[in-house]
Amino acid sequence: MKRPNESGAHAHEVGKQHPRNTQRWTGGSSSGGRIGSFAGRIVRHPAVFLATLMVCACVTGCSFLKPARETSRHFLLTSLPPTETANVASGTWRVDVLHVKIPSYLFNSSLAVRKGTNEIVYPPGTLWAERLDTGIPRVLAADLSSLLPSEHIRVAVETSEDIAREIGVTVEQFDVSLSGQAVLVAKWRISSPGRENILHSGESRLSRSGPAPDTDPSGAVGTLSDLIADLSRQLAQVLNGT
Repeated sequence: MKRPNESGAHAHEVGKQHPRNTQRWTGGSSSGGRIGSFAGRIVRHPAVFLATLMVCACVTGCSFLKPARETSRHFLLTSLPPTETANVASGTWRVDVLHVKIPSYLFNSSLAVRKGTNEIVYPPGTLWAERLDTGIPRVLAADLSSLLPSEHIRVAVETSEDIAREIGVTVEQFDVSLSGQAVLVAKWRISSPGRENILHSGESRLSRSGPAPDTDPSGAVGTLSDLIADLSRQLAQVLNGT
């Protein structure tokens, strides 16, 4: 009679125990099992995963797919309406050259808003469409030309022999407060060509109330434009007498 194969019986017992051991190991970490199961579903059904992701994006408004909205606004100083000059003969025009200097705090690209006696803030969304060292001379020359149709006012670029007078303006303050109070302080002089003789000189301190820059920036810029027009009217009166 044959004796049982002990090694075969032992192998059989190990084979029966191995699945149980494996089952106990795989179930030892519930989080690992869930992650593995989730990853397996993504691999087996990628289309379902992408569809779910798209639905979630639509529910949240797809905000992460939208470009940032541009909220900045750009403004220009405006001049007075032009005056009809068709009846003025070109030979009767006098050429006046305008020199304008502005303080360094106005070189910022944003509107200067005065928050206190010695504090200036620059709202990031309220921007100038042109530099003020270009815009202020442009508007001042246009206003003077409108108020003095027989004068040819031009911004200084180079010296010319046909100059009748030179107008120098140094702006010391040009800003608007949080409440909408705009202020223009400027020193000016009118001189003969080459600035050899000073014919007239003075200082203008002008102010106007208008819209607050945070609620109506366009209205605040309009108030600043009106201040340049007021300065032009003062200069025009002096130029008429020289």
